Amino acid sequence: MNPHPSKVVVALLATAVLGLAATGCSGGGKKDTAQSAKGDSAAGRGTGGGATTGTAATGSPAGGDSGSGSGSPNPSGKPSDSDRCHTADLRADIQIQPDHPGSAMLMLVNKGTRTCTVYGYAGLGGLLADNSPVVVGTTRVPQPGPPTRTTLKPGTTAFAGLAWASCSKSDPDCKVLAGLTLTPPDETTQVIASVLGTDGKPVNALAVSAAGIRVGSLQPSHQGVLLP
Repeated sequence: MNPHPSKVVVALLATAVLGLAATGCSGGGKKDTAQSAKGDSAAGRGTGGGATTGTAATGSPAGGDSGSGSGSPNPSGKPSDSDRCHTADLRADIQIQPDHPGSAMLMLVNKGTRTCTVYGYAGLGGLLADNSPVVVGTTRVPQPGPPTRTTLKPGTTAFAGLAWASCSKSDPDCKVLAGLTLTPPDETTQVIASVLGTDGKPVNALAVSAAGIRVGSLQPSHQGVLLP
């Protein structure tokens, strides 16, 4: 005896529904896979875009304490706010070098009572004769290499090289500076640097060309930091 027609219709409908459901799951799986691949690609780009390169301001001076700070090359990151040397902790001395015209040694001294850390490049600004600030262009140079995370005990020093091209005071683009200000890495306030000439006396007229000042990376030793 043939099956009842209504039972045949129900069976056919059930088969069709199952087939559609299977097709929908397969399509959904492909879509999810494509979205997942797209997400992984985006995450890869995000990681690459988030990566940083060391360009923060990074050879033997006349005077200075060699290796007075303790250094850690290629640090895992910047010092925390509590570990970092703040402007109030530091004194900045700039010694012009007798054997390197247009070159100077920056010495950043921990004048405080706590141990702190510096990492990166110092920022520089100029002071005119009337003590008003003036912008001075600076270029960071990784000399003798990338910045070294330097821990300064009280009384110890971090070093960096400075260099500039002199100019004629009659040149309208020449900046005649009566002094320099320094901003420690990751700080927003400045300290007035003591600039000493080759004779050990204060310098109050520093002629800097429109090219500005090149600033080397802070290091725990003065070895190799002078800029060519």
